[in-house]
Amino acid sequence: MIMKLDTHIEKVLQRLEAMKRDPRQYAFFNPPAKDSLLVHFEKKFGITLPLSYTRFLRKYNGGMFLHPYQRVFIQSQADYDLFKANAVYLMGIEEITEKYADLSGKRWKIENQHASPYPIIPFCTLPNNELLIFVHSRKAGSESPVFDAFHEEFPDSWGLVAQDFASFLSNYLDNLGHPEIIGDELLGVVADYIEEVDTKPNTKTKEMPIPSNEPNPEPENAFEIYEKANKHKDAGEYKEAYELISKSIKLDPHDPFYYFIRGEILTETAQHRAALIDFDVAVKLAPTDTLYLCCRAGSLFRLNKVKAAFDDCNAAIDQDSEYLLAYMMRKEIFEFMGMEDKAEADQRIIDRLEKEE
Repeated sequence: MIMKLDTHIEKVLQRLEAMKRDPRQYAFFNPPAKDSLLVHFEKKFGITLPLSYTRFLRKYNGGMFLHPYQRVFIQSQADYDLFKANAVYLMGIEEITEKYADLSGKRWKIENQHASPYPIIPFCTLPNNELLIFVHSRKAGSESPVFDAFHEEFPDSWGLVAQDFASFLSNYLDNLGHPEIIGDELLGVVADYIEEVDTKPNTKTKEMPIPSNEPNPEPENAFEIYEKANKHKDAGEYKEAYELISKSIKLDPHDPFYYFIRGEILTETAQHRAALIDFDVAVKLAPTDTLYLCCRAGSLFRLNKVKAAFDDCNAAIDQDSEYLLAYMMRKEIFEFMGMEDKAEADQRIIDRLEKEE
């Protein structure tokens, strides 16, 4: 089933690429999302985006179609944002993260305070500030249907718009960015997909927590510690970052993400042998992750382990035939080996992928 869906989304993305290159179309789509932001979102909130939307984000970090007359008016980001508010706009990972945090913080439309993680994932904004959403639940699985989510209604009347994102995107392209957005309740509603969550409006007054004068305790959660480590890393405070991320690894030694972050810290301080050890652990824990494979390839190449680096690049390309970082790294390896013809072939692929971005 997943293989079939993967084929579907790839074909739809190829259509989008062709339409984006066509000057007669008015497609505005952003460059790919950073893999690290996708991982951060899923780690922070304990949820996963549908596989097909993740694939979309790795090609285009959000975007939209405009009406022909609107294109000539876009002169700045402010103009873009103005039209975005009145379009069927597919959100990028930063926007999804911000909106999800807002909705989950308010427990929007979900009255069960113990429902965790919060199951409503916004991914598309509509005119008048309405939303299309995915659902995170066992029933929805790895490919949630697409539902409408209108503010005046509740999950028991949010109808099904499409069986999955690939189908929705296909309809989106057929209608040049203006698809049907009203869900069909007879095909299913959000409440059907949420297990053991009270979705009825609450008329009772909630008690406010009593504020405490005690300082915030030191975080004990591995992800909270990682977030502190990442702030030190961004500030160039590598010693502090290394010590904190090592605490995250100690708390959660089976999560490859924390080894990846420590490997990045070690790479930025030119400790390539130590970085290789962490990237190697990350790959062993998540052997099909293209980002971890390319990071390990980089460390191997810096340590003159050329064949092993080459193998990792090929493994990443096997997982994602359009993964730009893998081609860039493999081209560098070909150049190092004096195989200029193969390096030029990879450069042509790189040029195509960058042009599509």
